[in-house]
Amino acid sequence: MSLNNLKFKMNFVFNKTTTMALISALKNSYMKKNNVHLDYHKPQNKTFILISNHSDAADPGYEMASVGTYLRFVASDHVLRMKYVGWIFKNIGGVIVKHRERPSSELTAEIIKNLKAGVCVGLHAEGAMTVNGRSGYVSENTGKLVKDSGAALITYHFVGGYLRKPRWANSSRSGPIIGKFMGEYSAEELSKLSAHEITEIIRRDIYVNAYEEQRKNPYEYKGENLAESVERILFMCPKCSQVGKLHSSGDNLKCDCGYEVKMKSDSFFHDIGQGVVFDNVLDWDLWQREEWKKQVLSAEKGQLIYSEGGQIVKSVNNEVEELLSENAEISLYTDRIVIDLKNEKPEIVFEMDEIIQVSLAGKDSILLVDDKIFLDIRSQIPRSATKYIAAWRYLTGKNYY
Repeated sequence: MSLNNLKFKMNFVFNKTTTMALISALKNSYMKKNNVHLDYHKPQNKTFILISNHSDAADPGYEMASVGTYLRFVASDHVLRMKYVGWIFKNIGGVIVKHRERPSSELTAEIIKNLKAGVCVGLHAEGAMTVNGRSGYVSENTGKLVKDSGAALITYHFVGGYLRKPRWANSSRSGPIIGKFMGEYSAEELSKLSAHEITEIIRRDIYVNAYEEQRKNPYEYKGENLAESVERILFMCPKCSQVGKLHSSGDNLKCDCGYEVKMKSDSFFHDIGQGVVFDNVLDWDLWQREEWKKQVLSAEKGQLIYSEGGQIVKSVNNEVEELLSENAEISLYTDRIVIDLKNEKPEIVFEMDEIIQVSLAGKDSILLVDDKIFLDIRSQIPRSATKYIAAWRYLTGKNYY
């Protein structure tokens, strides 16, 4: 056995032992105390990929508890830069890291390497936690990965995680999280299907619309400041169509134009005198995406579309962060994104057609990547990162799901 293979095996044994001991210790007391209800399933296949939707930071723990098996999860590189969670993943849990500045082929090879070594893999096929309560896009490459791996597939989905702690929120609410086992498909079954057919199974099994589920089976998600920081996702007013004029306070969300709604423990917006255009975050977000697309694509070439200050900018190199500015300005043009650091350092310009990725990390970090630099841009006050992601995709002819 080579030194690299020995190191791989030792890491696996350590990760499996420590992680499953922790899961076992927390399983009964934590689940009951935190109103988590799981379907428990004994896998029929020794090696498998478990794929589920992603709506709560604790999903990996719930998934391992549900199947009673150690899973090595695919995690984005920004997770490893988180002070405590990153340390746990790197030193105890063991993860397969998705590096945003590296080709996806490297990630695929690492996943298959683990499966071939008998290590089960956990994958959230949407790529990130839902921002609006609806399951995200599942790439056709996911079905191809499953087929090429030669492993079995288990699908699972969660309802309630998003409503209990929306990705944009500062605090949690009470209320249940319900995990459902959806299916187990052997490698033999999967070998008879095309990659597209496997992708369609995954899309069907993990799809959740939190607000549809809440209308069908309503629960209370009680808490304080229920609308606080919802402008991290909602950036356009449905009454005046202005961008960046929404401000939350406590349970209320108000626009400078006077439109105001109140979020209650059913997770829906309610009328407090100005009517309700959209009673939930998802429908509001889907509307604003289309309106934003019209605004972005109707702008003249080189035109400034939107700008805002108070940005905290860090460069990232091999998971090491360097602070560049604590009060920068980000400006979105039709052909570029400009970061003015507001200090002696020069502006950083990302040409629109040279950007490799614009994505969301955490609550509101904008991750900007081209072949020269990788920036993590946060904000001093709640603001939407998704409007920049959507604009980049629209302006470069990509779909925004």
